[in-house]
Amino acid sequence: MGFDTTANAHKVLLVNSSGTVLKATQIPEDRLGAECSGSDGASGRILTLANTSESGNPVAVWVEDQLINPADYTVSHLSASSTITFDNINIFDVDTIHVNYQI
Repeated sequence: MGFDTTANAHKVLLVNSSGTVLKATQIPEDRLGAECSGSDGASGRILTLANTSESGNPVAVWVEDQLINPADYTVSHLSASSTITFDNINIFDVDTIHVNYQI
């Protein structure tokens, strides 16, 4: 398992009941709705994250400081990045989006 050494990385250890380390680094990304594909105010917009395909699922996604239900977005791990598709949420260009994910 690799470690991210960027300035934004937060080292955390998540350990299961057997003592196995599950994840080691939590990465935050702060983005804007304008960075999503699609039209301003539409659902189905896609945000591409800066991580690589070895990254785990996002820990949490907030839009305008509101935690988003995982049922309202889909995560896809691609060969060079991961994407979040906002399936049931209208995303506006001015919206602030915060994502925490683990690698």
